[in-house]
Amino acid sequence: MKKKLLSLVLVTALTATLFACGKKEEPVEDTSTSVDTEEPDEVAEDLNAEFWTQTNDEGQVRSYLTGDWVDEEYGRQRPVAVMIENTKACLPQYGIANAGVIYECVAEGGITRMMAIFDDYSGLDQIGNVRSSRPYYVYFASEYDAVYVHAGGNPAAFELIDGGLVENLNLLTLEGSKDKAAGYRTGKSEHTLYTNSKGIDIGVEKKSYDQTLPADYEPHFVFDANGNKLEDGEDCQALKLYYYTNHPYWVYNEEDGLYYRYEFGKEQIDAITGEQLTAKNIIIETVDWWTYEGSQYLGYYLSQNTGTGKFLTNGKMIDITWSKDGDSDITHYYDMNGDEIKLNVGTTWIQACQQTDKSANYVGDNEYYATVEEFEKAN
Repeated sequence: MKKKLLSLVLVTALTATLFACGKKEEPVEDTSTSVDTEEPDEVAEDLNAEFWTQTNDEGQVRSYLTGDWVDEEYGRQRPVAVMIENTKACLPQYGIANAGVIYECVAEGGITRMMAIFDDYSGLDQIGNVRSSRPYYVYFASEYDAVYVHAGGNPAAFELIDGGLVENLNLLTLEGSKDKAAGYRTGKSEHTLYTNSKGIDIGVEKKSYDQTLPADYEPHFVFDANGNKLEDGEDCQALKLYYYTNHPYWVYNEEDGLYYRYEFGKEQIDAITGEQLTAKNIIIETVDWWTYEGSQYLGYYLSQNTGTGKFLTNGKMIDITWSKDGDSDITHYYDMNGDEIKLNVGTTWIQACQQTDKSANYVGDNEYYATVEEFEKAN
């Protein structure tokens, strides 16, 4: 049973990086009061347990990734986490619109790489393209007990993979003809390696991985079945991230309650659906980072650590903190009262943003806008 975790000391330490909507991040002074660290939120726990045990008239269950209704066959099997390239050379990407959760982090050279997590990947004829692993994505994938799909990786990533942190499908060793191997190529360049639903199943079978989730599996998120309007949050209908190669930004649509994704100066489209990528929930996770000696590879301080961030949904935004106790432990996200945040049913994007006292504080260059009009005027 989760307890309220944040004391005045922790909140004060973490709010040094919090910032206001509609402008670049500025330090703010914490004025919060201490939170009871002993009293468990029993009502919230009971409601969360009830959410995951319900079924609808069609026998469907709640997806552990999105909170939406899915067939039990997919909703209670192990998810897969697929490394996705995110450069101009690989666009458009295939299949990621079907992902329930997407992580995006800055990799070496300023490019970003993404990891798309699926519970239902059935019927997808093409996913990717698939690129190499980085250690921070291995940590994230392990939180979901996901089968991790990648194409090679740097030494730090393989140290974690070979150490057993995740079960993986390395497409560089499992590639062949389409629908007959885990991975296949559509050309000769590094940008043309893909997988698909049949390929993932082939790889899982070849590696003899168990696709059944353990009986004590802990869902990653808490969802609000009635809808979380973030009534106490600030207005935030646009977000422009500092990522300085693809220059991504999100714009809120009041008609459907979704944030729409743009990068490289245009809409980001899924090649299979032909539609623009959207998110119901956006989590900004501020992380300290470093560069591995003698290389351009980045590392992020994730395990046994805490940090700050933002939670955006329904055109609103609140300040949050995050905590990850160990390598495979779930990252939990809390509001400033110490309660775990409640996501709205739908797709979630988690944007890792760099912060450190030793070098550039890139997260400070994120820009938040209260209205779409304000964003359009500024840009």
